[in-house]
Amino acid sequence: MGKILDKALKYIKYLTPLELKNFFRKARRRYRRSFTLSREERAPLELEEFERILTEGLGVKEGDTLIVHSSFGNMNAAFSPQDTVELLKKLVGNSGNLLMPFYPTGHAYYWIQEDNVFDVHTSRSYMGVLTQVFKESDGVLLSPHPVKALSAWGKDRDWLIEEHHLSEYPYDEKSPYYKTRQLPGSKTLGLGVEINSFFHSCEDLFLKDKLEIYSDKRFVGKMNYYGKMMEVATYLHQPDKVNSIISSCGFLKETGCSDYISVERKGAVFYTVSNEAVYFHVKKWLKEGMSRTVYSQKKQ
Repeated sequence: MGKILDKALKYIKYLTPLELKNFFRKARRRYRRSFTLSREERAPLELEEFERILTEGLGVKEGDTLIVHSSFGNMNAAFSPQDTVELLKKLVGNSGNLLMPFYPTGHAYYWIQEDNVFDVHTSRSYMGVLTQVFKESDGVLLSPHPVKALSAWGKDRDWLIEEHHLSEYPYDEKSPYYKTRQLPGSKTLGLGVEINSFFHSCEDLFLKDKLEIYSDKRFVGKMNYYGKMMEVATYLHQPDKVNSIISSCGFLKETGCSDYISVERKGAVFYTVSNEAVYFHVKKWLKEGMSRTVYSQKKQ
């Protein structure tokens, strides 16, 4: 009975309109700031301080390739998402690259089974306002994947995204997630959140039993890719399997991944980690049979 209820609640969450979810997220943030933080801690983050966090605290520099995860609301910023995008582009410069996940509304596992069509022109991002603004900024293109696309900008943009439709697993060696590892200064950056999608590339390469986290069949997703209709076959993370295990960043921190740097600023967390460090760290643990699933079971 408990498992049935859990599945029902997860599906209800999926069906809840995005606008309603955002309303409750904002209300939760307002409550936290009003009742758990001091007046000084509630002060908005200024753009100059944010730049210092990125450069001095997290080591972002010109030429870096960054996979950026974000919760702009958690940042409590005194500046706009547009300012954030402009700053990130300035910091990595013309010799670097920026990438942000751009996933359609709702969980991919359910979304793709409803015969939806992902349209690169009109579909909205489920990954936060910053990802939507970035996707609409100059020089950005999406990778050809119906549910796990990355929006990309920079020197190596076309090479990074060109083969994503060939990925059997969405984060595998043909995906832009994995390809970032082959570039200098490859990092994952978290702004207001600790999420790491590059971690999944390591699972796609080295996890012995993919059924620990993935569906047992491939789904076919439809997309309008800049005027070209495409169908892409892909395995997907199954919610029941991944929602009950430790997060990727939780695993990295608890198992002591080197080069993991986090900065907390008045209730918001900012972090970065080298994708190369994640690759070798996760490869080692997975080769020894210590997956996130096994690790979570051992903790119970």
